[in-house]
Amino acid sequence: MAERPPRLVKFLSAEVEQPVNDRCHARVELAHVDGKTYVGEVEGGCDQATQLRLAAQAAADCVRQAVAGKGDRLDVSGATVTEAFGKRTVFVQVNAIYLGQRRELLGFCLIDPDPARAASLAVLNAVNRFLGIG
Repeated sequence: MAERPPRLVKFLSAEVEQPVNDRCHARVELAHVDGKTYVGEVEGGCDQATQLRLAAQAAADCVRQAVAGKGDRLDVSGATVTEAFGKRTVFVQVNAIYLGQRRELLGFCLIDPDPARAASLAVLNAVNRFLGIG
């Protein structure tokens, strides 16, 4: 079996905080294989569905900073929690433009136990092959 090459970006952390009563702040941090770290931050509402989407968009912003060029985009168009095979799972939908190609990408991650972390990892799951990040 061939040895797998290292991932281009690695997940470091994700959190959603509520510093103000009706607004939440999501922060996701990724590391590039070259050692540089990237932070994505997004603010919005605080209901559960919005918090998932905020964490997912913050992750998408990190990935875009780390690997995309000018004109490339990663926009989260949906994030939801559902039960799959008896496990709570986050599913995300990402609309991507990369190197002139448009794609609608889907990713998922089990919630165990942090939804913000799961939403971030679901974005990485959605974009990894299209962007070639591992």
